[in-house]
Amino acid sequence: MLKSYQKQSVVTRVSQIITSLFSTVLSVPTIKNIAALVLAMVCLSGIASVRHLYNCFLGSFRTKTLNSYYHTLEKVGSKLSELELCVLRQLFKLPHLTGLLEEYPLLFLVDDTLQPKFGKKFEHVKILHDHARHLGKEFVNAHDFVTLAVAFPLRDPAEPQSVQYFMVPFACRMYQPAGDSKLKMAAELAERALKIVGQQQHIIFECDSWYPKKDVLNFVKDHDNVDFIANIRKDTALYQLPRRTGKRGRPRKYGQKFQAADIVLTDEDDHYAVGMTKCMTKLFGQAVWIIRSQNRQGNERLFISTLSAQDLPELTPHQKSFWRILAYYNQRWKIETYFYEIKKFWSFGSYQVRSQNKIEGLHFIANLAYLLTQLLPQIESAWQELQGQGTSARKNALSRAITKERIFTSLAQAAQKHQNSEIILQFILDVGSRTRKNC
Repeated sequence: MLKSYQKQSVVTRVSQIITSLFSTVLSVPTIKNIAALVLAMVCLSGIASVRHLYNCFLGSFRTKTLNSYYHTLEKVGSKLSELELCVLRQLFKLPHLTGLLEEYPLLFLVDDTLQPKFGKKFEHVKILHDHARHLGKEFVNAHDFVTLAVAFPLRDPAEPQSVQYFMVPFACRMYQPAGDSKLKMAAELAERALKIVGQQQHIIFECDSWYPKKDVLNFVKDHDNVDFIANIRKDTALYQLPRRTGKRGRPRKYGQKFQAADIVLTDEDDHYAVGMTKCMTKLFGQAVWIIRSQNRQGNERLFISTLSAQDLPELTPHQKSFWRILAYYNQRWKIETYFYEIKKFWSFGSYQVRSQNKIEGLHFIANLAYLLTQLLPQIESAWQELQGQGTSARKNALSRAITKERIFTSLAQAAQKHQNSEIILQFILDVGSRTRKNC
């Protein structure tokens, strides 16, 4: 690893964190390679490939070969399940993240994202439907990644009476067209996360309208500590609560069927008119709360909650009724923001490795770099001023700090080896030219 001569060193702290995470699972050389890759991802922008990381960062300051980093990606991809549990286990040891979990629920956020790729040499690449039409086409040659994120409740520094959720990407899996469905993959990821979270912690599972189906719903039904808030299809069958008739025989499970448009809009804000009713659906065997929202253009959406508003602690003061449920669903947008940031600032979509293990291993290391960028301002006093900054500002600040440490460390090592000032001066010029080229 890059040696540092500074007392408060980002390089040293990142190395310590990664060593504490994986010391029981991986060898020391592999851990050092992971730390080096994380530092390179934080330090550089416009990452084109692993070779780009090596040419612009790793190769100049470490003696490892490029192939050793490809081997590390393969190793990480083969042990992905163990490594993800190691990270989540350590996060639950941080009082800063777990302080409000007795009062507020933990959130499981599930979604998937497409990554278009060119050519057929990537493993499991296939023509897939892109509902967002990122390339202007309905069908694209792409990989699809199912992601489960875990969100912890934290006090908002700007408004101490309010609570915001801090999202951590827990696991990401490549969808295999000939393998398990995305629903089953999402349910299996949630089951593994539950091993660390435990059966005592209240959890709310959140997703968009594609996921409220068999495997995901079965996961919610199988665990008493898991509730469900999600967007659902507008054509979902809705039924009134069954009435007791007093007659002999099995009572009805469902009441009279009604349409979503029959839900009366009883409140509104600057953007939406909203109404809510308690009813039955075919999704759950119990009564649920259905919320109908309509924007100013007349577009409507339906939301479902297995919890009443009174059973949810408010995220902001004086939140009432269905607005409280919608405030929790609004936290799901953090996973969409994460997809944008991991592709924009960590250039995840430009990966050139082709095997599933290496792609998932690279994604895991990118997630680790993303997590440390978000987490260091929360747990390190030296970086607390970055708490109110965006992801780009945090990454740039850490990048500048790492670059300064690289230059200072290399200069100190050169001074130890050479007493001739001309040699040291030439070394400084060489480092400066490499730094400008890498930026």
